[in-house]
Amino acid sequence: MQLGVLCATMNYVKITEKILFIEAEGKGRYPYANSMLIDDDTRVLIDTGMGRDLAREIAKDKKVDLVINSHGHEDHVACNNLFKDAKICSHKFDAQIIRSVDKLKELYGSAEAEAKRLIDSLLDEHFKLRDSKIDLEFDDGYVFDLGTTKLEVIHTPGHSRGHCCFSIPSEKLVFLADVDLSSFGPWYGCLDSDIDQFIDSIERVRNLQFEVAVTSHKGIVRGRKILEEKLSDYLNVIFERENKLLEFLTNEHSIDEIVNRAIVYRRFAEPKAVFRLFERTMIEKHLERLVEKNLVAPTGKGFKAISKSYE
Repeated sequence: MQLGVLCATMNYVKITEKILFIEAEGKGRYPYANSMLIDDDTRVLIDTGMGRDLAREIAKDKKVDLVINSHGHEDHVACNNLFKDAKICSHKFDAQIIRSVDKLKELYGSAEAEAKRLIDSLLDEHFKLRDSKIDLEFDDGYVFDLGTTKLEVIHTPGHSRGHCCFSIPSEKLVFLADVDLSSFGPWYGCLDSDIDQFIDSIERVRNLQFEVAVTSHKGIVRGRKILEEKLSDYLNVIFERENKLLEFLTNEHSIDEIVNRAIVYRRFAEPKAVFRLFERTMIEKHLERLVEKNLVAPTGKGFKAISKSYE
């Protein structure tokens, strides 16, 4: 079989002789996430949010030894429990929210009853999310010896506290997870998300020497130069949002007025209460950052820019 063609029986794309990209339902768009299978002496599946039907097929067709979760969000761990004979692995910082759905719900941080109800319904009914065992907690630099393949953990917090990418140096390949190179840009809408950490994480992976990247929501990206450009564009979305925020804050505005501007989402899709919650969380993180940099000042009504542009 030639590299990069779909396998006949499933949504597999063969990247190398031992590495398979698994395209999730909906082409990997949320509420699904793409996965990667490493078919070596130890068979590894990275993430289980590809959709329940596909996950059942993989669990039946492949004897998966290890499931490695890139982080603890629902679209990456939803089908952990279908891989009953596999050991489940996670970074130590996200292990708690994989073990406990209630802990994950807390990170969405809604005090508004309608948003909380909708998030609970999404996790409980759509994802059918359940508490998952974690057999191994790893840290930055941990190496999974799978046989001929060595898979190295790259801790890349920002999206979540324990978010990780995974490098296979011998193949110049990296699994970027939710450093996903989407045109939307970085998402940091949970309480444990951190913009500065996200910036550092993007810079870290940008400095790696790889030629192929697999992302959770945009699939496979090939070519060192293309990857550098896409990572730069992805990073710049953060600064573009801050420039728009600073421009809007030329005049004083309350937090509700800023959220209504939809600087991050541009418009609020349904359910609006949930997307407004995510917008508010991300805007609050930007405001905290800009206040610390003396670019924005709190006022009696809300916030006002001190400088007109972000350097």
